[in-house]
Amino acid sequence: MNIQPKPSQPLILSGRDVTAVLGPTNTGKTHLAIERMVAHDTGIIGLPLRLLAREVYTRVCEKVGASKVALITGEEKIVPASARYSVCTVEAMPRETDAAFVA
Repeated sequence: MNIQPKPSQPLILSGRDVTAVLGPTNTGKTHLAIERMVAHDTGIIGLPLRLLAREVYTRVCEKVGASKVALITGEEKIVPASARYSVCTVEAMPRETDAAFVA
């Protein structure tokens, strides 16, 4: 296991193709997840709050274009035909996926 603590950044634990990013509020965990996801061909991010999912959806759309991003929550579903990335609330995340990145 590789542990890389940095004073003002999240703690990153990695091994076996799984990376855990841990840290207090406002240390860049979500930003890192977005950057890592869009570096892959496909990906899914699960978030605990609908409003946070909407905010992350907007940020991902700005990076890759709205036609490539799906938003799936308990109340809202935007699923373009060519979506490569999905931003979901955790209860709306698919149980099985072949996405290259899952957070």
